[in-house]
Amino acid sequence: MVNQLTKGFVAAIVAVAGFLAPISLAGASTAKVSTSIGYDISYPQCGGDFPTSAGFGVIGVNDGHPLSANPCLASELKWAETLANDAPSFYMNTSTPGPAYSSGWPSSQQTPQVCSGANSPACSYDYGWNAAKVSYANAVAAETQDGVTAPSTAAISAHWWLDVETGNSWETLESKYGPTAASDTNDQQMLQGSIAYLSGVGVTSIGIYSTGSQWRTITGNAGSTFAATQVWMPGYATLSAAQSACLLASFTGGRVAMIQYPLNGLDGDFVCGLLSTPTSASVTVPGATTFTDQLAVTGNIGTVTYVQTGGSPNVTVSSTGLVATSGALSAGTYIATGTTSDTNGDQGTFTFTLSVGTITQASPTSTAVTVPGSSTFTDQLNVTGAAASTTYVMTSGSPDLTVSSPGVVASVGALAPGTYTVAGTTSDSIGDQGTFTFTLSVGTITQATPTLSLVTPTASSSFNHQLVVSGNIGTVTYVQTTGTPDLTVSSSGLVATNGALPTGSYVVRGTTSDPGGDVGKFFYNLVVAAPTTTTTTTTTLPTSPTTTTTIPTVSLPNAFGVAGHAVAGRSVILAISGVGFFGRPLVTSHTGTTALVTRDSGTLLALKVTVKPRSRNGVFTFKIILANGKSCRVKYNQR
Repeated sequence: MVNQLTKGFVAAIVAVAGFLAPISLAGASTAKVSTSIGYDISYPQCGGDFPTSAGFGVIGVNDGHPLSANPCLASELKWAETLANDAPSFYMNTSTPGPAYSSGWPSSQQTPQVCSGANSPACSYDYGWNAAKVSYANAVAAETQDGVTAPSTAAISAHWWLDVETGNSWETLESKYGPTAASDTNDQQMLQGSIAYLSGVGVTSIGIYSTGSQWRTITGNAGSTFAATQVWMPGYATLSAAQSACLLASFTGGRVAMIQYPLNGLDGDFVCGLLSTPTSASVTVPGATTFTDQLAVTGNIGTVTYVQTGGSPNVTVSSTGLVATSGALSAGTYIATGTTSDTNGDQGTFTFTLSVGTITQASPTSTAVTVPGSSTFTDQLNVTGAAASTTYVMTSGSPDLTVSSPGVVASVGALAPGTYTVAGTTSDSIGDQGTFTFTLSVGTITQATPTLSLVTPTASSSFNHQLVVSGNIGTVTYVQTTGTPDLTVSSSGLVATNGALPTGSYVVRGTTSDPGGDVGKFFYNLVVAAPTTTTTTTTTLPTSPTTTTTIPTVSLPNAFGVAGHAVAGRSVILAISGVGFFGRPLVTSHTGTTALVTRDSGTLLALKVTVKPRSRNGVFTFKIILANGKSCRVKYNQR
């Protein structure tokens, strides 16, 4: 769709687990098909080649806006009916232009609400009702043209989605109305009217396609008004990202049912399965005789039915989700698997793992000690799940560390700096068993925070910072290995500049040691950034501006700009300049565009940017996400 994100939904939701290889495009149908993965298409794809090996298809019934028809609906629907899941779904465009922007605005409608043509909630509701009526008629006409035996039944039984995007006309966005409470209400009423019409003709599965930001902009958030409405969310770069997004909270409060991501040059879609909990439990050998547990599902609509496919007869799962054992079980792991489904047609899988007679190690599993302290080191191991006194049998790790039968870990004299690990088995008198492991770090000096500073170029000339460490005994000696001559680190750990520095990111690294033989490493990042200025105006007469220069707030990463531009249908190399990019961060953009970091210097990211064919030009945004969750954004051009 022009100026919109395309979308699609599967007619039968399947399990999250066991995803298969990417779907082949038209002309190649040898790959096994996962019905969890499909495509959505509409009028922009008229006459295109579509994948012949796909799990499902979703078809847009409009020509980009309400009260219109997709000219290729019948042929695209015919394609979707040939896929692994041959019951296509539909989506319809939504908007609330108001009487000032639409020739189709109702002017003398008496039902479902009385509308005289005003800019009112009643007329917005009727406009949404009419839009859904036209969209439903489009679907029935296409089903008829394709020769479906019962076209109305096919259209009613399909899943329907309302496309809610800022690319269409909404009162909240239009200059004659603006973002007011009244506009939010009218925009919500349009959606309520559309849902009411589809529900009235018998459609039972209705959801909303949008993003959280677009939803808030258009509806003003809507509170709990649509809390029972499932959602379909775009904006994820890969299949794995889409799978993870199924666990996110939705913008309506309803179930997250599907995620959109780029696939083979089109908009691909991944269906989220129902989630079942708990996934595991543990019990002693005697306790296995009478063990029971109750499974529960989230994201369902109506009653859930469980069908067990594996794990019996040792562990059984009833149709209501009650887990039980078949009697006494020997020590081991037992896994029950199966499927779930609800009255709405949503599906998922469950996996329940019962650990019988498993002794589990508790803290501590590791600790650190100085080199002098290692000569007298001892610690006590602990476990859970044992029904009697636990016996420990060490199988590896000697002669540096030993573990006694009661679980006391002890060193054998002084140890050199390094990491030492012991492992073994545990058991009790009634048959419960387990394993243990313990890691001792000897002589490790650890650097403390902060490891980052941000200054202006002027302030950089007099910058210094004292490094701090822990885990040492006595005075620590610092030896710098990288970073000179811009930054220097003294033997006592004082970081200083070699005069004023231009804007950029400067890093020093080195080693630490103390008289007892403990050793470690250090790292420090100095970011030199241009100062920010704030201009304020006083209320006294005459008015005079006041300019204050401030050091920018420490916030990394920070992107300054993008060299180059993206091109639809091609892969190009772009460069993002900035600071704090260490660790090859994840870079994302809008649907249909992928960005792969090929080089990372800390101040420059080289990206291989691939854009799907026929993607619209404009100004878009890269989001740069570090491993610690911190992120920044930068604008770039596509032309």
